[in-house]
Amino acid sequence: MACDQVGRENGRVSAVPDVEPPRLTPVEVKPPRIDRSTVGRVKVIDPPRVDATQIDLLKQADGVVDILWVIDDSGSMVNERRRLVNNFNRFVQELVSLRVDFQMGVISIVSNDGGRLRGAPAIITSRTPNPRAVFEANTTFPASRSRWEQGLRMAEFALTPPNTANPPNAGFIRASAALAVIVVTNEDDSSFGTTEYFGRTFRSLKGKGNENLVSFSIIGGPVPNGCVPPGEAGLYGSLAEPSFRYTEVATRTGGIIGSICDASFEQTLIRIAQALNTLKRVFPMTLTPIVSSIRVTVVDGAVSTIIPQNDVTGWQYRADTNSVVFLGTYVPPPGSTIRIEYAFARP
Repeated sequence: MACDQVGRENGRVSAVPDVEPPRLTPVEVKPPRIDRSTVGRVKVIDPPRVDATQIDLLKQADGVVDILWVIDDSGSMVNERRRLVNNFNRFVQELVSLRVDFQMGVISIVSNDGGRLRGAPAIITSRTPNPRAVFEANTTFPASRSRWEQGLRMAEFALTPPNTANPPNAGFIRASAALAVIVVTNEDDSSFGTTEYFGRTFRSLKGKGNENLVSFSIIGGPVPNGCVPPGEAGLYGSLAEPSFRYTEVATRTGGIIGSICDASFEQTLIRIAQALNTLKRVFPMTLTPIVSSIRVTVVDGAVSTIIPQNDVTGWQYRADTNSVVFLGTYVPPPGSTIRIEYAFARP
């Protein structure tokens, strides 16, 4: 039942509430507004320039060399052979300090010996007990020997078949080794054949492309006048003949030329030993580095050593050859890996 208006009787009419009509506020709809003040030309910016890094891994040589001594066995060479033996230890010490894996053999210049290695043992290595005594025994000859001296021919015989396939020469020439021939004599060579032939023969012994692994050195009479050994000026036949043929072969193979008349062979033997060092000192780099970024590490077996940049005990950078070089007292050891890490500028 509905209610009357106030003061009216109940139930007579329907009750209708009084409702306030809605009030509408008009909304103005406008088009979107775009602020173009920050919109301009798009500019593409290159990413920051970053230098790339290169790592070169280079291998040191194995430092292996075979040395053939060709010794004049004549009676006039007794004193010179003695001086050679007296300086032999210094020669070996130099090889050991350079960490050269060497073996040596001795032959005479006499054709009757046919280029066969002398002595027992015939091959001297860094592991031979008392190598000086063995070398002295192998370079000691009977008082009377043949006078037709053929050092070049006997050296060829010693280093080629059939001698290299049979004792005592078998095993003397190692495939991976450099080869050095050292002649010690006070007379020139009398072999058949030109010096061009012998130079070419020796250089070809290690195969095509390996000619630089072979050297021929001479300790003999200096060219062009020869010399008189110390203490022998009054002796008949004491003049050491100029070694024209041996010197020519030594020049063709890049060997060392020394005088048989030196009071001591020490300096010549040291020069020969240093020349026999097959260890590399120059390591070319793949790319042009930012020099300040170069870092050199030598890995020798399980040991890694960072090598400093200095002229005496470390490395230098040579821009003319774009290489890291070791010109001081330090040389990377045989068989080691040289790791050169560096940044290079992108073009």
